[in-house]
Amino acid sequence: MVTRRLLAGFFLLLTLSIFISSCEMPTTAAATSVWIDVPVDGLTISEGQTIPIEGHAASPGGVSKVEIWVNGELQFEVNNPPATDNLASFSQLWTPPGTGEYTIQVLALGGDGTASEPDNARVQVGAPVPDDQPAPEEEPPPQEETPDTPTPTATLTSTPTPTSPPNVVIDFWADPGTINAGERFTIYWHVENVSKVIFGGSEQPFDGSYSDDLCKNERYTLTVTHTDGSEEKRTVDITVTGSCTTATFTATATATFTPVPVDNTAPPAPNQLKPVNGQDMGCISSVMMRWEAVSDPSGIAQYQVEVQRHPGDNNWSSAPGSPFSGIGGTEKEMSVECGWEYRWRVRAIDGAGNTGNWSGWFTFNIPLI
Repeated sequence: MVTRRLLAGFFLLLTLSIFISSCEMPTTAAATSVWIDVPVDGLTISEGQTIPIEGHAASPGGVSKVEIWVNGELQFEVNNPPATDNLASFSQLWTPPGTGEYTIQVLALGGDGTASEPDNARVQVGAPVPDDQPAPEEEPPPQEETPDTPTPTATLTSTPTPTSPPNVVIDFWADPGTINAGERFTIYWHVENVSKVIFGGSEQPFDGSYSDDLCKNERYTLTVTHTDGSEEKRTVDITVTGSCTTATFTATATATFTPVPVDNTAPPAPNQLKPVNGQDMGCISSVMMRWEAVSDPSGIAQYQVEVQRHPGDNNWSSAPGSPFSGIGGTEKEMSVECGWEYRWRVRAIDGAGNTGNWSGWFTFNIPLI
């Protein structure tokens, strides 16, 4: 009898141990995520307009790369984007190639190898075609029958793309492009974010020109060396009508290079206007930050604003969405929460890519009541 009771007690303890161990909750790691701040979904812009693509990504192990796709084609790769803690930010400028609707898709890859779900934003370039006036359909050319193949989808990839680095600008043109024999023409170029510019067999400034008189057609070549060492060539053809004769014209070829001074000076720090330093704003939902415009020989390409906050313990951390970049004007509105103290500062970036110093910190308070 005693033996049976002991055995029953042993099996009861074993059953309770198995039940308790099965109730322990498994732990899961937070997922990698990405979201688009700009542009907003459904935005309509005019043809030829350049828009910023900005957003943030987060991952427990940091963000190693962000990819930006447009209509299923990879446009930009941002490796090791700037980050505060595990929150990374990205910003690229993109010019749509023509009218129509474009779907911008952004994906992120975490430092621990996890990939995010994509975030999408639709952009309409130009006026959409009305439903009652469908665009005429063009008859497609005859195609050979091929086996059905799956539609490619946008996935994270580390394969390098043979495209120019983001924000590279190469403009190369002639004025005029057609001349009478013996007349003068001028070639201009404007290049940004590259390593070297070669014209006429020698290195040239990023902004320059060349003038000459011609008696026959001629082709001119501009060679650009990118920051990764690759080369890209652009050509301009000058068309000459008629011919030169010694009786009416003596050709004198002169080449004039007009070097443009390189701007290596950053713009000054802007003066902050509102909210003034130490201002108590009351319990409101948004604040408009304003500052004075600054000037620069290369013009001002954008302003950037950084905002931090703390709940009363003086441990400052970045406010949601901060830092803000790509600001074309002299003000920025942001959402705030009651019960927090905020501080903000602003800086300018000129058209040559020089980044100015931050202004000083200005604080303002959003109390609970």
